[in-house]
Amino acid sequence: MKTNGKQIWLLAFIVLVMSSLAACAKPASNVSSQSAGPAPAQQPANSETPKEAWEREWEKTVELAKKEGEVTIIGPAATSREELMRQFEKQYPGIKVKYIGMRPSLAVSKLLAEQQQDKYLSDILLEGGQQIAFDLFPAGATDDIRKFIVFPEIQDDNNWYMGYEAGYSMASNTGQYVFAIIALPNIHINHDVIPEGEIKTLQDLLDPRWRGKMVLHNFARQAQGHGTLAALAASEGKEFVLKLLEQEPLVIDDPRQLIEAYVTGKYPIGIGLDNTMLRQFREQGVVKNSGKLQPEVSTVVTPFPIGVLKNQPHPNAAKVFINWFLSKEGQNQFVTLTKESQSRRKDVAESVYEDVRGWDKVDYRTSNLEKEGLEAAKWVTELSKTYFQNRPVK
Repeated sequence: MKTNGKQIWLLAFIVLVMSSLAACAKPASNVSSQSAGPAPAQQPANSETPKEAWEREWEKTVELAKKEGEVTIIGPAATSREELMRQFEKQYPGIKVKYIGMRPSLAVSKLLAEQQQDKYLSDILLEGGQQIAFDLFPAGATDDIRKFIVFPEIQDDNNWYMGYEAGYSMASNTGQYVFAIIALPNIHINHDVIPEGEIKTLQDLLDPRWRGKMVLHNFARQAQGHGTLAALAASEGKEFVLKLLEQEPLVIDDPRQLIEAYVTGKYPIGIGLDNTMLRQFREQGVVKNSGKLQPEVSTVVTPFPIGVLKNQPHPNAAKVFINWFLSKEGQNQFVTLTKESQSRRKDVAESVYEDVRGWDKVDYRTSNLEKEGLEAAKWVTELSKTYFQNRPVK
């Protein structure tokens, strides 16, 4: 069959197009294996990214925790802590929190009495502080929280001021973990009575004109008054504390009565006040101008620790709570709800209150749970025994 020029040209064009399509169908040999992953069609239908060991452990822990059904936590008797527990329950439905709010000193007595009878009813002690260091840890009533850490982010130094391990050393390696702090010492000044700038430094408190103008929380027990005096002993010296007590402060045991004496103006210098309770009075307009007297830079802190009790009845639920609580999410919830402390986590927002000193004003030297702080606390305890021999506590 004869072909003309147009037919030959058309056949050549078809051959050329088919060759080009065949070449495009071949895999490119010069594409970097680092920049091109397997196409979705090449993956097995049931494939998934392999889980790391900690993820498998975590899933198993959560599953077992839900079978346990609850975790029992002892901590401060504050509504903010109870709301914190509700946030945990929302995150992990199926795990209920049995929260018991009480003073640390009462909690320690309760726990030691129970364990002496081989009763192990509680899992976690939240913010137990010196009571663990002085009483529970020496009695063997606690467990080591290290065994309960699963999340890698918790163990990342970059996420914590002073690094991850400082959380243990700040608690004298008692097995607790320090997650937050309050800079100490701080003294409240009622500026409705004492104008701002009239008392500039802690040493100014020793001026004779302030004698009989101070109210102090009962430091015979380990609470806010005791902690403040211990911090003053560690930062300003024991002699300073003795001279401060010569100013004849009114000593009150009940936190609310303490604040009432302060806000009325009769005792415009408050030592060991409950910040949360004081803010309620400020919001109500009972006291309008209340400030904190603090050193230029704080070297002593009161630490907020979390500890695990011996033979916990709900070990898996305890592990779930601890990892959630020390995570970024848990610490954000803690600072947001409590407002009066600063988390050690760098990726958590600071307190909304300007008078709650941040890490930029802390030059850390010791905590109330470390050697120097513990020695100061023991000294204050011994001091209280002689101080209150002939003095009443209201």
